Amino acid sequence: MKSLKPNELKLIDKICNEIKSNHFIKMENKKKLEESFGERLKQALKIIEKGAVKRYIFKPSGRVIWEVKGKTSSYQIMTRTYFCNCDDYYFRVMSSKKQLCYHIIAQKIAFALGKFENEERYDREYSKITSRWKKSVR
Repeated sequence: MKSLKPNELKLIDKICNEIKSNHFIKMENKKKLEESFGERLKQALKIIEKGAVKRYIFKPSGRVIWEVKGKTSSYQIMTRTYFCNCDDYYFRVMSSKKQLCYHIIAQKIAFALGKFENEERYDREYSKITSRWKKSVR
């Protein structure tokens, strides 16, 4: 089993805080991200370029849900817990082969850069939005 880089969570948060301050990714930070995330960073940057990161804000509660469109589907990101409902998360993050999937990396960087779509919805629409991410049980 490939060993984890224990600083992935700290690294993404630290660099994203710098990105927020500077409004761009400095070259030395991009190199650090590439060293830590490799192909996952490339995939995340492609998602951001496509404009495939969306934040739903529900009114009047103020609840927030993030959605990232990946290669085959859209995924829900829970930012406080670094959770994504993609298969990569289930098979590699939960088995401790990785700490972050590329959807989470994309959401973090997109938020820091301000490159995401905002969509406001009413609270009564919350379950309609979240139901698309629930797996059917048979």
